[in-house]
Amino acid sequence: MANFFTVDILTPYKVVAKSIPAESLLLQTVKGQINVLPSHTHIVTKLATGQLTVFGGADDPDRHFSISYGTCKVLNDKVTILANTSEEEKEIDVERAKLALKNAEDKLANSSNMDNDEIEKYRRKMERARLRIQMAEFVRNRKV
Repeated sequence: MANFFTVDILTPYKVVAKSIPAESLLLQTVKGQINVLPSHTHIVTKLATGQLTVFGGADDPDRHFSISYGTCKVLNDKVTILANTSEEEKEIDVERAKLALKNAEDKLANSSNMDNDEIEKYRRKMERARLRIQMAEFVRNRKV
């Protein structure tokens, strides 16, 4: 087990995943994509909205999660992801994501009387909905 570490994914609303065994982790930071391997240097970094992939190795399946901005801490053999929202790919409701995307696009199309914070809120909602749709399509295509 020396070539593995564990991953926790937490949001303010729930524990998405706890102690997932991983031989590597691929995630999107605000400065670009990084790959975390066993014995990785200790870091704390800001996450961007994107896909997080936990590679489980021969005995554990790979798992994919949507992450909307947050923080990643790598310390010893533990990676902790604190995200605003997160869900595993198999939990994604595509119809809900499409509805959220349309709603966010409509709000942004009529943003002339919104302040900058509200515009940013709907941009993030749109970004998150697009990611969820993309991940769901990836799963569907993988099964074909």
